[in-house]
Amino acid sequence: MTTQREFAVPKDKQLVTVHLVGGEARTGNIFLEYFPEALTLHQKIKMFLEDANRFFPLTVEGTPPTFINKKSVSVLEVAISDKEPAFLLMHIEDITTLFTDGTALSGELLAEVPKEKARLSDCLNLPESFLSLKKEKALCYINKSAIQKVVYSKG
Repeated sequence: MTTQREFAVPKDKQLVTVHLVGGEARTGNIFLEYFPEALTLHQKIKMFLEDANRFFPLTVEGTPPTFINKKSVSVLEVAISDKEPAFLLMHIEDITTLFTDGTALSGELLAEVPKEKARLSDCLNLPESFLSLKKEKALCYINKSAIQKVVYSKG
């Protein structure tokens, strides 16, 4: 008899805080696709959020996994260290996002766009469902459907 472990697909476990629409926040682990090539944490999380799966498991030690619908996520937050690769190739804008529930989050919008598409409106209208925002020691992935408006702020 074969065990389930023999057929397990390798995944990278990542500690995150998931902020749900409505204000609830949960901290636990998500499982990112394993890529032998050296992708950055940012690239892995973007791929995770933008894949076709609607639900993902969030695990907390000692409890059964909770399966969360990506549409119910307002922000997925990941702590980053000083050793994370710099985002030198990305276009950066200082912004404040105002959510439909009245809360706000400020930081640096990170967008992979050519110079001719570097206006804030171009960055906000990229086809991805989540915006990338860097704040202090964290990367935040903001669900566009949870945003009421974005305010540009000159750093």
